[in-house]
Amino acid sequence: MGGGKKKVDLIDQFTELVVGADSPQRLAERTLEVVMSLSNGRSAALFSLEGDRITLFASRGIDQSGLDLAQDIWTHHQETLSGGETVYVPEREADRRLARQATRNSPVSLAVVPVRVHDVLVALLYVDSSEPHFCSPHDLERLPKFSRILGKAVGDASEPSAPHARSGGWEAYLERTPVEDMEREKLLLLLNRNEWNIARVARLMGVTRRTIYLRLQRYNIPRERVAKTRPR
Repeated sequence: MGGGKKKVDLIDQFTELVVGADSPQRLAERTLEVVMSLSNGRSAALFSLEGDRITLFASRGIDQSGLDLAQDIWTHHQETLSGGETVYVPEREADRRLARQATRNSPVSLAVVPVRVHDVLVALLYVDSSEPHFCSPHDLERLPKFSRILGKAVGDASEPSAPHARSGGWEAYLERTPVEDMEREKLLLLLNRNEWNIARVARLMGVTRRTIYLRLQRYNIPRERVAKTRPR
């Protein structure tokens, strides 16, 4: 299961690059896709800040319940987020900090990460999941590493004319990577993180188990048998 470790190393390297993009919003959207893959997320969004208000800048899979939760977190935790701390809700039903009642299709757990540029809060990274405790301590340490990329996307969008993309860097890597390869890596990551539990991965992806088996064949992924070690 070395693929997941390799992916993490690549992410650490890419966050150190100075990124140029001709479409800041597309850069943000693609970065959100990577965030979701790495964190086993259900949906993700980037909110820019306008005074005391948050405005949706880019998203992947977010629905109204996610938008409401992001607003709730910002309303009640501005001081924490402004101080550079992540707000993590591992089990929504057990967390009384959230006023809104959980619904059947609403997220079970979520994290909101401050995006700071030169120590100034410019945006919020939101990611949620249909599973409780979806972020490990390592995930929570890793999420802020995307601040540099997302902060640049928000900053570039506010400029009168965004700079043209340069060769190399995060955006160039994503542009060169076929969608099929990204889908294959996401499937492998989910399988490895969930001990190759096909039913659980199918539920996370919103598809049937048969679909997962078909994708294993399509991407030529040999099925692994992994001993169940972690209680869920």
